[in-house]
Amino acid sequence: MQNQQAPRGLNILCIDGGGVRGLSSLIILQEIFHRAANANAGENMHPFEYFDVIAGTGTGGISACMLGRLRMPIDKAIPEYAKLAKEVFQDTKLSGTTMYKATKLQDALKRMIREATGDEEEMMNEVREDNGAKTRHNLNASLPTLFRSYPAAVNPGPDCTVREALHATIAHPDLFKSITILDSSIPQSFVGGELGCSNPIAHLLSELNRIYPGRQIASIISIGAGHARTIQVPDPSRWRRTQDMMVMKDMATDSERVAEDMAARFEGTSGVYFRFNVDQGMQDMKHGSWERLEEAMQHTKAYLQKSDTSRKLDSAVRASIRRCGAISTAHAAGKISHVSEVTEQLIRFKRCPAPTKFYTGRNDEIAQLIACITVQPNKLCVCVVYGLGGVGKTQLVLSVIERTWDRWDHVIYVDASSTEAIEKTLDEFGKARIIGQDYKDVISWLESCGERWLMVFDNADTPTTNIEQYMLARGERGGIIITTRLPDLANLATEPECVCHLSSMSQADASTLLAKIVCSRRQVISDDDTKVAEELVQDCGYLALAIVHAGAYIAHSPGMTVTAYRSLFVSQRQRMLDEYSKLPETAKPDKRGDTVYTTWRMCYEQLKPESRTLLWLIAYLYYDGISVDIFKRAAQAIHSKTYPLPLTDLEPQAHSHVKQYLSSFLDSEGNWDSVMFTGVTSDLTAYSLIEYDPMNLTYRVHVLVHDWAKTVISQPPQLAAECAAMLLSLSIDDQNNTESLAYKRQLGLHVTSVLRQSLSTGANHSYYFKEVYRETGQWSRMMKLMQQQVMVFQQELGDDHATTWDATGDLAYTYSELGRWSEALDLQIRVVDAYKRLHGEEHSDTLKSMRDLAITYSYLGRYRKAEELEIQILDASKRLLGEEYPDTLGSMNNLANTYSDLGRHNEAEQLKVQVLNARKRLLGEEHPDTLQSMNKLASNYSDLGRHNEAEQLKVQVLNARKRLLGEEHPDTLTSMYNLALTQSDLGRWGQAEELFLKAFSLAEKTLGDQHPDTQLYRSGLEWFQNLKQRRLHNHHRSSPSLPRFLKLF
Repeated sequence: MQNQQAPRGLNILCIDGGGVRGLSSLIILQEIFHRAANANAGENMHPFEYFDVIAGTGTGGISACMLGRLRMPIDKAIPEYAKLAKEVFQDTKLSGTTMYKATKLQDALKRMIREATGDEEEMMNEVREDNGAKTRHNLNASLPTLFRSYPAAVNPGPDCTVREALHATIAHPDLFKSITILDSSIPQSFVGGELGCSNPIAHLLSELNRIYPGRQIASIISIGAGHARTIQVPDPSRWRRTQDMMVMKDMATDSERVAEDMAARFEGTSGVYFRFNVDQGMQDMKHGSWERLEEAMQHTKAYLQKSDTSRKLDSAVRASIRRCGAISTAHAAGKISHVSEVTEQLIRFKRCPAPTKFYTGRNDEIAQLIACITVQPNKLCVCVVYGLGGVGKTQLVLSVIERTWDRWDHVIYVDASSTEAIEKTLDEFGKARIIGQDYKDVISWLESCGERWLMVFDNADTPTTNIEQYMLARGERGGIIITTRLPDLANLATEPECVCHLSSMSQADASTLLAKIVCSRRQVISDDDTKVAEELVQDCGYLALAIVHAGAYIAHSPGMTVTAYRSLFVSQRQRMLDEYSKLPETAKPDKRGDTVYTTWRMCYEQLKPESRTLLWLIAYLYYDGISVDIFKRAAQAIHSKTYPLPLTDLEPQAHSHVKQYLSSFLDSEGNWDSVMFTGVTSDLTAYSLIEYDPMNLTYRVHVLVHDWAKTVISQPPQLAAECAAMLLSLSIDDQNNTESLAYKRQLGLHVTSVLRQSLSTGANHSYYFKEVYRETGQWSRMMKLMQQQVMVFQQELGDDHATTWDATGDLAYTYSELGRWSEALDLQIRVVDAYKRLHGEEHSDTLKSMRDLAITYSYLGRYRKAEELEIQILDASKRLLGEEYPDTLGSMNNLANTYSDLGRHNEAEQLKVQVLNARKRLLGEEHPDTLQSMNKLASNYSDLGRHNEAEQLKVQVLNARKRLLGEEHPDTLTSMYNLALTQSDLGRWGQAEELFLKAFSLAEKTLGDQHPDTQLYRSGLEWFQNLKQRRLHNHHRSSPSLPRFLKLF
């Protein structure tokens, strides 16, 4: 039967008899339809369309006939019922055994039927082409007779008019005379079904099993007309006034007895049987109290406003809208003896779990997924959520399901971890829904299904599982969501908007999640712990699973605070996260035993050997900004790289390992094989262990994956760290071109990471690492490297080796950059003397050391001494190297700067223009040396009062440095400060103040409060604020003197 669409679950409505109080049943039903319309985006449905079967007895039978047989909308049935009650029960008889006149009942019924159908003698049994509700009325307490609106093959009821059937169902012997109806030419007398059968639900369910054998029921809504306990009976001796109340009490008692039996019958099946009955307020309303209908309405609305009632109404509406078969008609009728029926009940399809109660945030992602699966209701939509294990993919999807639950008739939650698990889940669904025997039947059924369904393939993390074979080729009423660690599965999404790459949580959401779990046992987080919580979630890399595990451990452990946990976590990450697995099940919020590291270990074991090695190398780099260039440059230099000292200790072993690995990515001619390397990175991204950053063309690793990767390396930790250091130093060359400088500026965090994790990184590596710190302006870090190098080179190479003095010169350079001018001057004089002794007066290294010394003289205000040296250096450079050699241009630039310091601005401008033009032509517009020349020329324009020209150049330099170096680089801060000075000269107070403040705050953050640059920026800001106040208050006295310019780059 895989090619047939399984029928929807049946919706059943049963209305008790209850006299005039029966109005409450219609009001309750009206509320059900209001809620159903809201759930269906305002679409109104009539009862005969909504229910498959409507039944009732007595006044409930009249309501059932109005709604089902006469097709009345609920909003019309309510006033029609009130009108009928007024006509029938307004006058009582003064004598006789019954209280009300049957003739008035007949007249009222004729009028109602005539207005509804045009024929007051309309027949009860009607065969229509549509699928409107079948209507039944139970009569006679002992052997109930069913008046049907449809043909019956077994025990058919009398073939009579609608009027006769309604008279029969309401003709209680104490209220109305019975009615005689010809049945097969034999007259039969009928009395009201309310006599002992005011709740016909049991008879209805038996009838249902006869007309719908083997069908499934979605909902049974049974509505009463008042609890027995609410009806107070006066003195029975005053029968004439209390007769109708005795009748009502009998009806209510009978109704509730049956209702209790039904509740027991459906006790093991939730969400199917719903009983509604007003429990207070109508105890003294007589059967014929038509004038108190408004009061009945008020009591009913009060009942509807109760929270328990409201929840039950929502559940009833949800079940009836979804129409998911929950119980067979045989079971509902109490017939469970057949083996096949028992077997069917034993089939239990796994229900979709609810999201954790601690679920937090991800509102944008939730909205994205909901839009994908609901915006186009008549189109099959496939959504893919991918990301690292533990990032929260499953919980995100469960939250989406919970928020859209009412939209689906079927939610099929599939464990997609293996082929076997997928097929098992689909097989169980098919058997539980009587669709077929295997997963193929289920797929075929869903493709043609007219109901709304959602299928979730959760944890589709195995590349060998062909998930696509279980997906539908078509289907207009369903949606599919896949959660996976495999980014390649994003190709299965129907639209780009249906792909959700889930990464770490935001800091705010992560902190809230941690607080929720920690406080779940009424713990109170102190203010100090709240601050530390922000640091802890950052340590966890804002990974949802890690935060859940940390919070659960803290909540479960007496005396454990967030602060105490973090102090343990920082030093023992793996151990603290693994402690979660030892918690009792009751302490685990997500009820899963896997720890964070366990989930990644399973992925690691599926990696190729070369992919594992790459992960090992990455583990000691910084976790972000990992470029292919690192490996490419190192591979291309592996056979030609030289170091200042022989390789010792772990260096030869690390060099051998790295050489062997990187050589596999070089072809026979030594060219880089990008295809082969891409295959390795693709293996890691395929399991979301690393991810690609398309904006920066680099890779990143989650901070916890980065930490965990160190635990799976087969090498000893020190050798592994040495391999990473070797990789980096191999990739750094001694070139000064734009490409090489840009590459070095990307390595700052990687070098720092390697140095932090390796206790034995020697001078060979720092010889190259220092160039990274030079280009990133990290002078304090460079200084420490140079101090170590000088000491090692003095021990290993001696004081007469040029490499020792190269290192000493670089150390002096860092001292000058840090404003330690006296120390810089002392070392630079010694370096110049050493180079003269080793190389001679005009060797390029000697001239370079003299140039650095001249710069120091300038910063110390010894301009004449600086000028004397710079002229000597420039003349020698021109003669030996040529007019446009880089060192010659550098010397010319320094001399021009000294002219500016001496106030010789025209001479300075002439030289600076010459240098700038040459550097643009030789190095390019954005080479650091070109930008330095541009900045110096701009400064010269400012000295000459040409502020607009100065501003134009300074803006250009600042923008280039921001883009190339970053906003916090010292050179960028210099440009920011210099532009602020020019804008203040131009009277642009707002822009100037903003730049002054920014330069100072960033310098304070990155360089420290005591750095000379920071102090200069502070004094510049104070000068500007003083100047601004004077101008604002129209003080015409001379402005405070401007602090001397920061050194220019």
